[in-house]
Amino acid sequence: MKKEVLMKIFWDPRTPIDFTPGRSQSKVEKSFEAHLREILSPGKAPELERAFALVDEVFPLLERFAEDPLSRTQAETLAGLLEDRARELEALLSELPEGPVREAFSEAALFFGVEAEKLRKGFYV
Repeated sequence: MKKEVLMKIFWDPRTPIDFTPGRSQSKVEKSFEAHLREILSPGKAPELERAFALVDEVFPLLERFAEDPLSRTQAETLAGLLEDRARELEALLSELPEGPVREAFSEAALFFGVEAEKLRKGFYV
């Protein structure tokens, strides 16, 4: 089963631009394409697929929850699931090479953990 991965990269206009005279404009050591090729190498494919599967599993649940808030019991169940997925995603990070893809999954794991804690504290119920 082949899965197509599409990604959009957006510039954040709130990011300050540094026009300081004499500031060196150094190049990054590897391009995003190089990071992506490295992470899609045959040895890393299972970890990457599992990470994408975790994110694909959780985001629809969060979207559905946003449309229809849960009861306290359902929120606690969803919080447990989010926490489990965050831990699993965090464990997969050690298998992925450094770079922007790993950082994106790291941020997703952090997001899942934060949302789990907010659910437990009753922010959405």
